[in-house]
Amino acid sequence: MPAYLALFRAVNVSGHNVIKMEHLRRLMEANGFKNVATYIQSGNVIFETEETDKAKTGRTIEQLLYKEYGHDVFTFILDKADLQKAIQNNPYTTAEPEPQGVKKYFVTFLSGEATTQGMDQLKKYNRSDDEFKAVGNILYLKLSRSAADSKLTNSFIEGKLGLKATIRNWNTTLKLMEMLNEPSA
Repeated sequence: MPAYLALFRAVNVSGHNVIKMEHLRRLMEANGFKNVATYIQSGNVIFETEETDKAKTGRTIEQLLYKEYGHDVFTFILDKADLQKAIQNNPYTTAEPEPQGVKKYFVTFLSGEATTQGMDQLKKYNRSDDEFKAVGNILYLKLSRSAADSKLTNSFIEGKLGLKATIRNWNTTLKLMEMLNEPSA
């Protein structure tokens, strides 16, 4: 049975769209998903399903979240190959975790490919030394200081690119790949 990763956009952020991960695991398993595992509270779920259509799986999970929690949560579905490609294509770092301290490398998963016009909007309004590069439907970030000091927030990126987005730090991205590669996933 194929293993997938669901990334939820904007759950458990500043008290909004609160979803307890333990409850979510039980809910998904009660609705036919197998070997459900979560990682931290920001909406990262590894699971197995017989459904091979990622878009259909995403819609099913979105409907489940809305029905159970009343939250309209955009859901990104990736398989192992998608996540591995996202890791391999990072122009700023290698597949090694960042050391302790401030995180500077981030992966932004987008609902489509960024247009030239959208990227120009990001460049025009990015008023710092932060760097970014789009590769397919991924926007890689290399922050000059920290996420708290950067204008490159999820909302800012979505507004300039006109796409849904969800951001994960580099260490989280690597951990999710590790979880996808575990025997039960």
